[in-house]
Amino acid sequence: MENFMESMRGTVLPNCFDLKAFSFDFGDKNDFLATVDDPFTFLSFVQRKWDFLCRGCYSDAYSSGFLGSYAFALWFMEFDQDNWFSFDDVLKETKRYLNSYSSISDRKELRLIKGSFPPMKLDLPVVVDYENLSVTAWTGELRD
Repeated sequence: MENFMESMRGTVLPNCFDLKAFSFDFGDKNDFLATVDDPFTFLSFVQRKWDFLCRGCYSDAYSSGFLGSYAFALWFMEFDQDNWFSFDDVLKETKRYLNSYSSISDRKELRLIKGSFPPMKLDLPVVVDYENLSVTAWTGELRD
């Protein structure tokens, strides 16, 4: 997660783009799996942990890092759809981030929580990291 954040801030995103990550590390594999394997428990966890309010939300899960990297890159492009940064540059970084695992049991899975989240009123990307037993919610804001 830190490498992705550093690379996005250092080489892809302009200074006026505020990218934030909210992470939670589970200490126990059983607690982690019980939380992330049930869609309702997962949504409830994200809402409680980071106080993201959403009624009627659901999530699209991308267990494939390849497909998830495209969905995550598209999320970035929703901010302004102009020339602040290129889709290809964002995709390069999201592919590197979501495909950095050695086996499917250690994957990083993107889940896009469908709703309207501040400050930009977009979906909320959340990465479930099976290797590190962690969940990371991403937010962004373009101040142009």
